[in-house]
Parts: sequence; C-alpha cells; structure tokens
Amino acid sequence: MKFKGMLGLSFVLLSCLALASDAPAISKITPKDITLGMVSKIKVGSSNRAQVTELLGVPWRTVNYGDCNPIDYQEIWEYLGHEAGGVFRISIEYDEAGIARMIAKTPAKGAIIVLAAAPPPKATHEH
Repeated sequence: MKFKGMLGLSFVLLSCLALASDAPAISKITPKDITLGMVSKIKVGSSNRAQVTELLGVPWRTVNYGDCNPIDYQEIWEYLGHEAGGVFRISIEYDEAGIARMIAKTPAKGAIIVLAAAPPPKATHEH
C-alpha cells in the first residue's frame, strides 16, 4: 500500500517538473520564423539591439537581470525557431551598451550550445 502511494507521488512530482521545465516545448513561433542562418549574421561584439531587431524582429521574450552584478550581462532576448528536432530557443545576451556579447541555442532536447561569444570590452584604466 505504501509503495502505491509513493509511486503515485513520484508520478505527480515528475509530471510537475516536466510542465515547469524551461525547455522550449511550445509549438507557437514568433511572427518571423527564426533560422540559424539568420542568427549567424549577428556579429557578437559589434551588433546592437536595433540591428538584431532588424534582422530577427521583435523577441519572443526578454529577460533583464538588473539586480545582478553589473559586470555580468544584464539583458537577454529570446527567439524561437523550428528545426527537424523540434522547436529551439535562441538567447542573445547584451552588455550595458546594448551590444550582443553571446548567442546560445537551446534545443528541444539536449544541452545548450553557445553559438558565438565575444569577450567584454576592455575597460579603460588611467593612472
């Protein structure tokens, strides 16, 4: 009897985790169908928000970590796209100047893939 209760509870917990996972399992896509070819045109270290918007359109979701360490990237734009394996998410991280610093792909199944990254600009140091 105890085993059936634990089995049922385990099933409910696993179902909740699956529903709450952050993997892009949504079949709905942004108005502009994002492709990896379009994403490859973004130049990390020089492309700004306006250039990315012109290329990819309005992001599906934006995240701002304004309370985090100011050295870390503060703003992330996310887009959705389709491929043979299903829906994938593209995340573009911007620095304080609005320059794209990192682009990552989150497939429906599997690990996150960093597609491109640029080092932060060198801080000027005066004596």
